[in-house]
Amino acid sequence: MKHSWILAVALAVSACSPQIYSVYLDVRHPSQSGLTLSGKDISIVYMDGSNQVDSLFDRQVASSLARQLEEDYFDGQEKVGLFRIPSADTVTLDRMHSLVMETEGDVVFLLRSRLGEPTLETNQPITGATSLDSAFICPVLVPVKLQLDVYDSMSEDKVHNYNGSTVLRAQVYNNGILTDDALKSLSLRSMGRQAEKVGERVSTRFLSNWITESFGFYYYEPSASNLWDDALVNVLYGELSAAVDKWGILVKSGSAEKRACACYNLAQAFYLMSDYTLSSRWLDEAEKLENVSLAPGLRKRLASHLEK
Repeated sequence: MKHSWILAVALAVSACSPQIYSVYLDVRHPSQSGLTLSGKDISIVYMDGSNQVDSLFDRQVASSLARQLEEDYFDGQEKVGLFRIPSADTVTLDRMHSLVMETEGDVVFLLRSRLGEPTLETNQPITGATSLDSAFICPVLVPVKLQLDVYDSMSEDKVHNYNGSTVLRAQVYNNGILTDDALKSLSLRSMGRQAEKVGERVSTRFLSNWITESFGFYYYEPSASNLWDDALVNVLYGELSAAVDKWGILVKSGSAEKRACACYNLAQAFYLMSDYTLSSRWLDEAEKLENVSLAPGLRKRLASHLEK
């Protein structure tokens, strides 16, 4: 749950009835792949074969993919583990089980690629070049095939396979007298930035889908206690733990309606804090006390998490 607190609106009913304070938040939803990665440890494994160029490219793609996942799921902290294993032609479910144990990741990405034969375009002189070693530039097209296998040990026991291919364009600076083979070799060893772009492109399938949603909290105004108002101030600033402390006091006294509203607020807060078990328990308490109008909406949201 990304706590981006955008807007709050109070809808008055009457002076002695509960009012609803609505907060609009950016909520994390599963990625385009359908995988839910939030709250899970992630490892990226790349294959290290006999072809050093391919291995270097895979490492650079894996590093780029890791940075994108860390930015989305870990607030930019370096939390995604990078590992390498010997190259293999096939990937089995048993092998992915082993990688989960070896890397200690809940979710394992296994990456391998193959760079094809480069195609050289015209090697052209650079006007005003200041170095003989970079007086020419040769555009090169490099085909690449990539296979990505993903296994989520906390979800369905299956390997998700993603395959793709593209043609990367590189610019090779040279002295104008290198052979075609030398230019091709140089182009393959200078694919760092292109590898970063491939990692960024691959990551888009696995990044969170953020959707703005409305979440309601009950409060009473005016009241003898400032706890209702103070808890809403905490909500406005994203201080849910502080709000929970105040509603924890309010559930112990007052009419059944007020106690039910405080119970519901606790349930909503724990939902936003991703503690779905406690959220469900407090929602049960609220509905035992009173028919709470906002309860069905929260119950529906909880169902999508508790059934997993």
